[in-house]
Amino acid sequence: MTRLRENTSANHTILIVDDVPENVELLKYLLTSEGFKALCAYSAEEARLILVNTSVDALLLDVNMPEQDGFSFCRELRTIEKYKLLPILFITSLDRDIGFEEAMKNGGDDFINKPFNKRELVAKIRSVVRIKDLQDELLREKAKYERELLTARKVQEQLIPEKQFIWNGVKAQTLFHPFFQIGGDFVDCWADAKKLHIVIADCSGHGPSAALIGAMFKMQLFNLSPMMSLKERVDHLRQNMEIVLPEDYSITFCYAFLDQDLVLTYINGGHPAPLLYSEGKTIALSGMSPMIMGINLNAKDEVQTVRLSPGSKIFMYTDGASEAMNESSHFITEDGMKNIFNEAVEEGGDILGIVQEKILKFCGNHTPGDDMAMVCIQI
Repeated sequence: MTRLRENTSANHTILIVDDVPENVELLKYLLTSEGFKALCAYSAEEARLILVNTSVDALLLDVNMPEQDGFSFCRELRTIEKYKLLPILFITSLDRDIGFEEAMKNGGDDFINKPFNKRELVAKIRSVVRIKDLQDELLREKAKYERELLTARKVQEQLIPEKQFIWNGVKAQTLFHPFFQIGGDFVDCWADAKKLHIVIADCSGHGPSAALIGAMFKMQLFNLSPMMSLKERVDHLRQNMEIVLPEDYSITFCYAFLDQDLVLTYINGGHPAPLLYSEGKTIALSGMSPMIMGINLNAKDEVQTVRLSPGSKIFMYTDGASEAMNESSHFITEDGMKNIFNEAVEEGGDILGIVQEKILKFCGNHTPGDDMAMVCIQI
């Protein structure tokens, strides 16, 4: 985090709002003598104009003013995003206990009794502007982080582009929807001379660290020799990723080949089971090998084979879909994903688009808590 600007009074501008000129002049004198810059308004309307055109670090607000009182003006400011964190101190002659309660209830940060004590006034102002400095710095860092995430997101879109193409009459389509601006899921399809490659993977965690591991997974994946068998490819991926993967991270994956005779060969490394739609029914394909972890467990990857028929469809997804939760804290579950996929196929059209719509409909107003990647192969 960058260093905070120097916390001196000269850096801070205080807006005084009071309909009594004598009060305003006294407050202005006290504040400027302490090094603050003081701006003056004699009504809520004047204060509103100053706030629109000038950056202010704190607001000293009188309660009893004609046309619009201080409490009402404060409530109005708190409805505007720009002023939700603006420090507002009420100046009131109310009893201390009542004054504090009313200040908090109406959106204020503190209050100062009339007649006020100079040292208390200055101490409270310095306290709230110090907090504002910290809040402003956090907001600047947040904006910077979001800009960096947006850039990273554009890079990741190039690394994991959504695809839709036809290979030997087979339609392949992928979908990638990160929960944050970047995520740890990976999905891809591509064809060589004799077969279609289908890969989906999910790195534990979210955000930049998971995305970097996903990028490393892709680099390893596309550095594999075209001559390698599926088993050799997975062995090589596992060996190389285990070297760089931190111990508290893991990767689930499913890697499949589809050949020209419509034989699907796959290894499922701890991933949700691939779904097969055939003759009006959807089933989960069997077979489970260990996931990739930051510890070499000498895993044995089992190769599974299934012959597909014309009209059948293969669907793979990451657990961000099956673990999506609704407002009642119920998960979709893998059985739920089986039903959603079956319904999407029966409805026809854009299968992955329909699946995503059904997931979001299930979640309602509850935002999905994990990244989602999907791939559909239509024979």
